[in-house]
Amino acid sequence: MRIAVLGASRNTGKAFVEQAIEKDLQITILARSPDKLPFTEEQLSKIQVIKGDALVKEDVAKTIEGADIVICSLGAKVEGLSISGDIGVEETGAKNLIETIKEANAVTAPRLIMVSSTGVNGFYDVPYVFRPFYSLLLTKPHQHKVVAETAIKNSGLPYTLVRPALLTNDKLTKTYRADFGVCGYTVSRNDVAHFILEQCVLENKFINASPSIAY
Repeated sequence: MRIAVLGASRNTGKAFVEQAIEKDLQITILARSPDKLPFTEEQLSKIQVIKGDALVKEDVAKTIEGADIVICSLGAKVEGLSISGDIGVEETGAKNLIETIKEANAVTAPRLIMVSSTGVNGFYDVPYVFRPFYSLLLTKPHQHKVVAETAIKNSGLPYTLVRPALLTNDKLTKTYRADFGVCGYTVSRNDVAHFILEQCVLENKFINASPSIAY
């Protein structure tokens, strides 16, 4: 199985790659600065790295060529009450992915798995105490995620939209809950990566679905 990953240099994308190479899966990642990737030499020996940008369609095409699954873990950096980085990158990234896949006209299209967020499609999966925080800080980033999610859903391609609760950098626990409408406060990026790898990829679950994940 060949898996392409956009957004592999940090956060959930990085955690996914680290776990996936332990399963001897073929991993291709897209990176703006390959020399700055946060992986060991041993890990890099198991990864195919394409130098480029998710905002450039030609670079995306090179990365996903021949892939069975594409992981899209793009998004702005949220640290405390500040947001930085490429706000809206997931919107452009999703557009480039969809167009590239359709233009390739492969017999079997790859499945798109996007890391989104709880609260994107209403607050049913957000605890009451967190709702003001989501409204204050995450409205703008979520607007871009909504556009990306909608484009993927309407593309006709197989997909999974993974909606994590507030993300942390805690260790892997494997004790998370994941299903449509799951409501919780937090979940670690390592556990989100584990869910994507084990349940979405290896067990082939949640096709054309939007599961939330939290503790």
